[in-house]
Amino acid sequence: MAVLGSPPGGQDRSPTSTRKFYIFGYNISHSLSPTIHNAGFQHTGFAGHYAIHETPEVDSSVAALLAAPDFGGASVTFPHKLQVAGLLDSVSTAAQKIGAINTISKKDGKLLGDNTDWSGIKACIESARISGLSDAPGIVLGAGGAARAACYALVQLGIPKIVVINRTRANAEAMISRFPEASFDIYETLDRAAEAMKAAPSRVVIGCIPADDLTEDKIPATLFGDAKSRVLVEMAYKPLVTAMEKAAAKHSGWQIFKGVDVLREQGYSQFSIWTGKEAPKEAISKAIDEELKKRALIKE
Repeated sequence: MAVLGSPPGGQDRSPTSTRKFYIFGYNISHSLSPTIHNAGFQHTGFAGHYAIHETPEVDSSVAALLAAPDFGGASVTFPHKLQVAGLLDSVSTAAQKIGAINTISKKDGKLLGDNTDWSGIKACIESARISGLSDAPGIVLGAGGAARAACYALVQLGIPKIVVINRTRANAEAMISRFPEASFDIYETLDRAAEAMKAAPSRVVIGCIPADDLTEDKIPATLFGDAKSRVLVEMAYKPLVTAMEKAAAKHSGWQIFKGVDVLREQGYSQFSIWTGKEAPKEAISKAIDEELKKRALIKE
């Protein structure tokens, strides 16, 4: 299996037939991805349809969909981000570096694996328009797949040092070994990290652990000092407001991006990869907001 750069925009498609797109994963019945992509297809007139395909593992049904002539592309989520690589022809540099595939596209009959999680994180941070971002270390809380994408995003942003906070040091060490081009510090608790960073506080914090793993009383106040411009990216979706978000909101200068914000941004990248078109962000955001209202996750 070759390792390539990110696949170029556009893909195999017939001007008259509808291309079929999917999300592959398990426990994904409430995924917002169909809302994102079907809204994009409808707005741009692209002949595509996106649906959920749920299986506990990458099985013959997934292989059959990938092999179908009308297959256009797929999102990949837990627990398939590693398993699916064996069915693909090539994998992008980003996906190999992060160690996970969340996007499959088809070009010239070949199936290409990529990762847009990192670009979703990066886009959120860039939209905060923070000057001098590389003057301070970035913090990544966790050492799983989302944390690897976060580290890759920070490396691409040119942040010189990354502070990883994870209770199992061995897992953190395994993660940072993927990024020899960056400088890392590892701490096993938030308290130790906050104490060590008093002299050089972070301007970017990325939370990559389940929200129920952390309560507000366990977050040291010094982790979120006041500043003119800082950004928190919280990858957890539930609860609606996490402990990290509550802690950051108590201090001035913090811009907060939620998991759904990252989902939007990485979805825009997927849409462009699959269609060769710029994602209609306004139409997609409107569709997401309407869907969330239906689910009573946000107020009218």
